[in-house]
Amino acid sequence: MRTLILENELLRSSILVDFGSKIFEFIHKQSDRDLLYHHPRVEIRAPVYGVNADNWWPGGIDEAIPTGHVSKYEGEEYPYIGEVWSLPWQYEVLSREGDNVSAHLWRTTVIAPLLVEKWIALRGGEAMLRLRHRITNLGPSEFKFLWGIHPALAISPSSRIDIPAEDVLIEESLPKDRLGGRNTTYEWPYAIDREGRRVDMRVVQPEGAQTCDFHFATKLTDGWLAVTDREARVGFGLVFPKEVFNTIWLWLVYGGWRGVYCAAVEAWTGFPAKLNEAVERGRHSTLGPKGSLECETIMLAYAGASAVERITRTGEVIGTP
Repeated sequence: MRTLILENELLRSSILVDFGSKIFEFIHKQSDRDLLYHHPRVEIRAPVYGVNADNWWPGGIDEAIPTGHVSKYEGEEYPYIGEVWSLPWQYEVLSREGDNVSAHLWRTTVIAPLLVEKWIALRGGEAMLRLRHRITNLGPSEFKFLWGIHPALAISPSSRIDIPAEDVLIEESLPKDRLGGRNTTYEWPYAIDREGRRVDMRVVQPEGAQTCDFHFATKLTDGWLAVTDREARVGFGLVFPKEVFNTIWLWLVYGGWRGVYCAAVEAWTGFPAKLNEAVERGRHSTLGPKGSLECETIMLAYAGASAVERITRTGEVIGTP
């Protein structure tokens, strides 16, 4: 597959251009570890448009648009995780010299009338990718959509999840609605189990917990998320504009689905996961005819923190040593 590698003395990141421009590696060189999850039973193979993404998903960071889950909307059926994750993208290298390397990648969707573009840059002396996205409606009428950045992160029982959230809505909690049925709410970080006990959702459970949770943090106080290995004091962060990405999806799989052990902590423009349901709730994005949406995000690796209190817009991590 065509692969772009952006690398400096602190970070190495590999992008699979022919696999939806998936960011497949995010290697923090100081600790010599890839911070992304890699499915041990799913090899990298050319995806097929419209298939069940779960059966082709090797991990990494995906672009998801215009829906999360399979959705029937305005006479069309949109595939799982949207359209662009399974399609080859086009790209051009903008800079490969000196202290800055950068590339421009783009892809049109098949069903939706969208053009998705992103510019990715890595600067010398920084362990972060700087991204600029532009979503353009190529059609002659208004278009409604969901858009998400979907990082699947490597975890262990020493991992901790930090997000600047207040209200959280449960979509699914397995097994047996252990934290409540669909549409149960709680105040981050404490969910309540069936016996009335508080469960700290920041704490990653061991693989043997055999649980799987899918929740939406619907009221954000800031625009960032972080997953930290408390023992190694190394972590991954994503900084985003909360006026665009107003919801954090939490897909926390601790052995309770297909034996997978990972945390997908994702920035989205709305919820629930099906586009038609998000439109019904008014929790979606809209582009007018020929209109565009642009925003900037940062993906970063950091060291020296066991918990994160805040990540600034410039990528500074403020936390507990």
